[in-house]
Amino acid sequence: MFKNYIVLLFVFTWFCHLTAQPKKDKIGVNIDWHSFLEKQDMIWTKMPLNYYEGPFVGNGLLGTVFFKDTILPNTIAFEVGRTDVYDHRTPEQIKDKYPWPKVRLPIGKLLLSTKGSIKSINFRTHLWDAEITGTIVTDKGSLDLICYTPTDEKIIVLKYKGYNGEVSSYVSFRPEQGNSARPPRRPMAGKVYEPNPPFLVTKQDDIQIITQPLLYGDDYATAWNQKKETSGFTSVYITVANKWAENIKPFKGSNLVAIEQLKIARKKDEMKMLQNHRKWWHNYYTSSFISIPDERIESFYWMQLYRLGSAGRPDQPVIDLLGPWYKPSVWLSIWANLNLQLTYYTTGVTNHLDMEEPYFKMIEKYQNQLINNVPKDFQNDCAALQTVVMFNDLSGNVFLTNDSSSKQRMSLIALPWIMQQFYLHYRFTMDEKRLQKSIYPLMKRAFNVYLRVMYKGEDGKYHLPLTFSDEYGEDKDVSMNLALAKWGFKTLISCAEKLKIKEEALPQWKEFVQNIASYPVDDRGIKIGQNLSFDRPHRHYSHLFSIFPLYDLNVNDNREDLLLMEKSINNFTDLDGDNCMFKFTGASSLWSAIGNGENALKWLQRSLQILPYKVPTVTANGFYSEHGWPTFESPIAATRSLLDMMLQSWGNTIRVFPSMPSDWKEAVFYNLRAEGGFIISAKRENGKTSWVNIKSLKGEPLQIMVPDWKEELNYAFDSSCLKKISEGLYRITLKKGESIVLHPKDKKLNFIIEPIASPNSFHWGLN
Repeated sequence: MFKNYIVLLFVFTWFCHLTAQPKKDKIGVNIDWHSFLEKQDMIWTKMPLNYYEGPFVGNGLLGTVFFKDTILPNTIAFEVGRTDVYDHRTPEQIKDKYPWPKVRLPIGKLLLSTKGSIKSINFRTHLWDAEITGTIVTDKGSLDLICYTPTDEKIIVLKYKGYNGEVSSYVSFRPEQGNSARPPRRPMAGKVYEPNPPFLVTKQDDIQIITQPLLYGDDYATAWNQKKETSGFTSVYITVANKWAENIKPFKGSNLVAIEQLKIARKKDEMKMLQNHRKWWHNYYTSSFISIPDERIESFYWMQLYRLGSAGRPDQPVIDLLGPWYKPSVWLSIWANLNLQLTYYTTGVTNHLDMEEPYFKMIEKYQNQLINNVPKDFQNDCAALQTVVMFNDLSGNVFLTNDSSSKQRMSLIALPWIMQQFYLHYRFTMDEKRLQKSIYPLMKRAFNVYLRVMYKGEDGKYHLPLTFSDEYGEDKDVSMNLALAKWGFKTLISCAEKLKIKEEALPQWKEFVQNIASYPVDDRGIKIGQNLSFDRPHRHYSHLFSIFPLYDLNVNDNREDLLLMEKSINNFTDLDGDNCMFKFTGASSLWSAIGNGENALKWLQRSLQILPYKVPTVTANGFYSEHGWPTFESPIAATRSLLDMMLQSWGNTIRVFPSMPSDWKEAVFYNLRAEGGFIISAKRENGKTSWVNIKSLKGEPLQIMVPDWKEELNYAFDSSCLKKISEGLYRITLKKGESIVLHPKDKKLNFIIEPIASPNSFHWGLN
C-alpha cells in the first residue's frame, strides 16, 4: 500500500512538473505560400505608360521599371537604375555654382522593339519568385518575356522569344547623359550647373559598354550583351559598375569592371542563379505573415513587402528617395527629416531586422562626420545630421547655438529621430553589446544637443530657443523637439541603468526630464510651438510626435490628456489641404496609437485612394508620386499603419489587436516582432481575439495587453508565471526560448495560422 502511495505521489509530482512549464509552441502553420501570394500578384492587361504604372524588379542595388517608350513606336523601355550611382562633387568644387552636388544620376534605357504594332499586353509580377513574365501581341505575331534581377548578382536579366512575324524583334540600348535632373527643374538665379562630360560608347566582342565620366574624376559604366538560347529565348544581361561607390582601389575604370561583371555572370549556371534568387525571396516572405478581411489592403501590404525587398538588402546601400529605380526628379538624395525614417518603419515589426542594417551601419560608419557636423565647441559631446545626405556621406554643417536670444533657427530632427529608431532596433533584438558599444554613445551625442541649446526659464523649466518644426515653421518650445528631448533622456536613463553604467550626466538627465517645458496647447490642441498654432493645413505630423511615434502622450494617460490627443489629431486632419500620402498614413497611425480602429482604417483607406482624389496618393504599381516626383517612403508608411492596428509594443507593454475596426471581424498574424525580443502570433475570430502565442527570445520581462479579453485565461503552467494586472493586461514570466499560448478559458480552439478565407482577390497594376 505504502509503495503504491509512493508511486502515485511520484506520478502526481511528475504531472504537476509538466503542467507547471510554459507551453511549447503549439501553433501550426497552414499557408500555401505560392497560392497565397499568387492572389496578390500585380497584373497588367493595359500598357503601362510611365514610371508610376510599370512593372518593376530590383535586388537592392540594380533595378528596372518598364513602360511604353515615348520616342520609338512599338517599343517598351526598361529604365535602368543603380542605387549608388551618385554625382559626388564636394562643396569646394562647386563653390558658388549650383548648390546640389550629391545627387543620383541617370543610366539609360534598354529598349525592346517589336516588328508589328502592339495590340495588347499581359504582364504579371509573380511575388513569390520575384519574377515578371508577360506576353506582347502585335499585328505580326507575339512575344514572350521574362524579367528579374538575380539575388547576389550585379545584373538585370531580360529574356524574350518571338513568334511568327516577331521572331526578329530586337533589343537596343539608349544611354542617358549623366547630369543632375534638378537644375533644369529647379533653376536658381545666378547659380550655374556644370554638366558632366559626354558619355562614351564602345564595344568589346559582343559587349556594348557605355562609360559616363564625371566632371571631377571617377566614372560609372554600363555593359550589356545578348545571347540566343537553345530554348529559343534570347537572354539579355545588363550590368552597371560604379567603382567609386564600392571604394575599390586602385581605380582602374568602371568600364573594365562592368565588362568583368558581365562575363562572370555569363559563366554562371542560370538555373542555379535562379534557384538562389528564389530561395532568398521565399525566406524573406516567410519571416512573418499577416492576413486581413480586406483584399485590397492585404494585397497592397504584400506588394509593398515585395517593393521593399526589391529596393533594399542587408548588404546593399541604404534606400534613398528613388530606390534602385531612376526617374528625373528634384529629390535625388536621402532626406533624413522623415523620408528615410518612414522607409524603415516596418522592418523591425515584420521580423526583417537584417534589412535595417544598411540604415544603422551608415550611422555607425560615419559617426565622425556626425561629430564634425556640429560647431567645434559642441564636438566633445554632440553630433548632428543635416536633412539632405548621401548614402556614404553624412557631412554637412548643422547650425547650433546656446544663445537663447538667437534669431537663427536650428534644425534638429534628423539624428534624434534616427537614434530613436536605432534604439527600437535594440529593443527588438535585445543586443546589449550593440547597445553599449554603438547605440548608447551615439544617443548621448544626439540628445546632448538638446542639453546644450536649451535654457532654464524664470519658471524653472527647460525651454527651447528658436528651432524648426518640420516642415511647418520655426518657434520657441517646438512641440516636436520637446517630445524628442523628453523621450531621449528618459531612454538614456533607462539605458544607463540597464547597462549598469556610472553615468556622470545621469542626475542632469533626470532633472531635465522632471523640469522640461510642457507641450504648448491652445483650443485647437497641441501647437507647433510657443507662439505658433497649427491653424493651416500641413502634411508633416511632427508636432504630434508626442502621440506617435514616441507615445509620450498615450492611452494610459488621464481623460484630459486623451481629449487633448483626440482634439489635436482631429485638428491635423480637419484642415484639408497640403495633402499627401504620408499625411494620411500618419493620421492612421496616430488614431491607432490611441486605440481608435475606425479612424485608423478610414485614413489608411484614404492613403490608398487613386481616384477621385486629384492629390498625391499611391500609384497603380505601388509607387508614389509627390507632385510628379517619386518618393519611396510613403507606401511603406501605409503598411506600418496596418501593422499598428494589429500589434503595438511601447511602454514595456505588448498590445495585441489594439486598434481593430469593427468591420474586421477576423485577422491573423504570425511571427511579428515586439519590443523585448518577443515573437508574437495571434488570431482574431468573430470580432474577438481567440488566442495569442508568445515566444521569448531573450527572457526579458513581459507585459501583454489584449484589449478585448475580459474573462479568465486558459493556461497550463504555474500560476505564478502569470499575473493579471487589470482587465486584459497580464504580466508573464518566460525564460529565454520559451513559448506559451494564451486564450480565453473553456474554449476549444485550433491554433492554426492560415489566410483569412476570401472568395475574391485584388491585383494591383493596370487591369
